[in-house]
Amino acid sequence: MKPSTSTSVTGAAPAAPSLARSSRFLAGFMLLGVLAGTANGVAKVALPLYAATLHASAWQIGLVGGLQFAGMLLLSLPLGALIDRHGSRPLFRFGCIGGAVLFLAGFSQAATPWQLVGCVLLFGLVNPFRMVTTQTEFLHLLPSLSPAKTGWQRAAHSCGMFFVGPMLGSWLIVAAGYSHTFRMVAAGLGVTLLIGERVLSGAPPGRGSDATPFIGRLRDQFRLIGGNAELRRTMLIEFLGQVAMSYFTVFVILVGMRRFGMSMRQAAGLVTLEGAVFVLTLLLAGHLVMAWRETTRYRGAFALLLCAELLLANPPGAAGLWAGALLLGLGLGLQHLTSVARFARLAQELGRGRTGGMFSLAGPSGGLAGAVLGGLLSQQFGMLAGFHVLALLFLVQLYRTRAQCAACAT
Repeated sequence: MKPSTSTSVTGAAPAAPSLARSSRFLAGFMLLGVLAGTANGVAKVALPLYAATLHASAWQIGLVGGLQFAGMLLLSLPLGALIDRHGSRPLFRFGCIGGAVLFLAGFSQAATPWQLVGCVLLFGLVNPFRMVTTQTEFLHLLPSLSPAKTGWQRAAHSCGMFFVGPMLGSWLIVAAGYSHTFRMVAAGLGVTLLIGERVLSGAPPGRGSDATPFIGRLRDQFRLIGGNAELRRTMLIEFLGQVAMSYFTVFVILVGMRRFGMSMRQAAGLVTLEGAVFVLTLLLAGHLVMAWRETTRYRGAFALLLCAELLLANPPGAAGLWAGALLLGLGLGLQHLTSVARFARLAQELGRGRTGGMFSLAGPSGGLAGAVLGGLLSQQFGMLAGFHVLALLFLVQLYRTRAQCAACAT
């Protein structure tokens, strides 16, 4: 999976043999994305429901929902250092096998809420070994791909996470029960391992004992964040995008039901619309927007996101929520396409392990902040308060991007 020496994220097309090889790897990464997203989507639906059947308290159910992905915050940067030392393949293998064992021998056997919480905590620590490695190697592959395909891997994961996984999880729970659902997830992780072994077979090996010692490498990553303004800005943009997506997903259903009398199915459709537009933008918009200047893409994304947040913060009616959901999905898709291209360029400059860990850290931390801090904000000031704050933040980002354009022009 060596990048072409004659290409860049937004440059000329690679030579035919490289393009054919890269296309095969892209198909593999997309399949891995769908499988990983589906497994996480099933878990996202099944685990809180299973906690409720075990008579868990409300805060225990909250732990079950939140701890699934909290490990990404703890392990994204350390895994970047481990990738440089050991390579992605053995770490991915550990993540798949560890997750499968937990679903087979842990979740399916949990009989009390605290046993379930313990299994979720372990899964949260194992899951990043799959997620960070695949994201890192996709960034490594990206310079040899057509710019139109920049968002395809994220689109595949989102499709599994927000569409296939929840639907499959709901169906399996009704048809087979929780224990068999967890066993099916374990089987899916086994299939993911087999496919990943082939997809990651071309990943560069780790440097072993020649790599910088782990603690030194970790310190180097923090120094790099402090010293590289472009990296900090890209991480901040991805963080804010995920804050917006998370807050919308958690609170817009309640806004639709309580303020406008929508049914639960209608209100849930707002989340479905936003997710569908996001995925379609990642799949279809790349060939158009990647020809624009980077600052133009960011300005367009922030303008769309500002309009979306203003509509959601001051909805004139249910139609305002629908329009806000559509604009939010479009703006987040455009923002993510641009950020992925920038992270891929940084990966070439700074190293794949370093950048892959930081890319994996920015998004999940934003998702967690959007849900947790947004909940505190909503409790104090109402459910529309978060949309007001996000509108202000995207206005600042739009102003900063315009200022950058003006500075470049002079």
